[in-house]
Amino acid sequence: MTAPESRGGVKRCGANLVGDRSFLASWPARLCCSVPCCSVPCCSVPWCSVLDLRYRFEFVDQDNLSEDAEAHTLRTRAGFETGRFHGLGAGADLEWIEAIGSDRFNSTVNGRTRFPVVADPDDIALNQLYFVSDGTIPKTRLKVGRQRIIWDNARFIGNVGFRQNEQTFDALRVGTTVLPDTDIGYTYLEEVHRIFGRDSAVGRLEMNSHAVRVQYTGLDFVTVTPFALLLDYDLASQDRNSSATLGALLEGKYAFRKPWTAHYMAGAAHQRDYGGNPVDFGLWYYAVEPGISYDFAKVSLGYEVLQGDGTQGFRTPLATGHKFNGFTDRFLTTPANGLQDLYLKLDLKVPGDDLLSGLSVKGAYHQFWAERGGAHYGSEWDLGVFKTFKTDAGSILLGLQYADYDADNFSTDIGKLWLTLQFKLSPKPYRNLVAGRAAD
Repeated sequence: MTAPESRGGVKRCGANLVGDRSFLASWPARLCCSVPCCSVPCCSVPWCSVLDLRYRFEFVDQDNLSEDAEAHTLRTRAGFETGRFHGLGAGADLEWIEAIGSDRFNSTVNGRTRFPVVADPDDIALNQLYFVSDGTIPKTRLKVGRQRIIWDNARFIGNVGFRQNEQTFDALRVGTTVLPDTDIGYTYLEEVHRIFGRDSAVGRLEMNSHAVRVQYTGLDFVTVTPFALLLDYDLASQDRNSSATLGALLEGKYAFRKPWTAHYMAGAAHQRDYGGNPVDFGLWYYAVEPGISYDFAKVSLGYEVLQGDGTQGFRTPLATGHKFNGFTDRFLTTPANGLQDLYLKLDLKVPGDDLLSGLSVKGAYHQFWAERGGAHYGSEWDLGVFKTFKTDAGSILLGLQYADYDADNFSTDIGKLWLTLQFKLSPKPYRNLVAGRAAD
């Protein structure tokens, strides 16, 4: 269970983006135009700017440490994205993460190891800088530079959007929709900029990696997405992470009786050694998640397995791991004996027109076992409440979340609390403009 991640998906500046699902908000381009992201005579190439402010308080109570963590952090993201001129455009944004008050937490780089980890170190860095070509060649898109990448449910490639410093990639992406109902994409990955920041020894992953994803939407009841992820790390110290993963994801829903809807997801992948990895291995991943929704409520029952061979487990190093296997992040690295996760999820959204309308409540309960040997690792429950308020200037998100992991044979008992306040700039004139172009 996690707060809604910012993935965008809107059309901006009168043109489609390249499928990056970025969430660059809009601001009036006052140096040129009086209407944000709108083609007017004074602007041959209009542009949109972004301002995203997020304050978070995170409290962690971990049994094997004498001190509790109390982290107050502020993330500021600011940048711009141009419109398209014959399909060509560009964008960039900076991130600044700063702790407020005393550092009563282990940021992973501040040396305060007597406190639990809150992986939001101070940092200021270039988050994105990219150039795009969208439709310059018919039915073809290209994006090159530092960029956000999210594959489907982010199980294999994601931006780790929950943390203050998101994960971005130095990459080249090429995609085409030349085949009916089919989106074919290739990505070359040169470097990964991780959430741990520039001062961390593991803040960057240098690699020579390739990723292929094909999505077919020609079936009414299911979307089929096969993929290949070939990770080859440059540093000898990271060779054991090099792997080749081939898999597929199936997702769909079926409205069988209003307002009842069935939802279903299934995925499977095989991972083996690749590149300079000196270890021979072959491991499987599979997951199923059926669910049913009634109007404003949805319930899902899921089962996910990541195999382990006693030496290492199935790895997803580029994933948004925080979304999976519990909110306390006990299983960001799969144990050597693998992982089984049986879970129940509940999503509610309060209907109506009063103050509580739109209030989102998310809950989950997990039971964890070793895939090899069957030892019971522990259990976890998660709960979150979120409310978004719309203003003329943009949106304000309030979030309150709590997670508790009860250890049995893996890790230690831990409880985490988060309070989030986020403001994303998106002026009302621009929102009206986007709504008017919904059919574009």
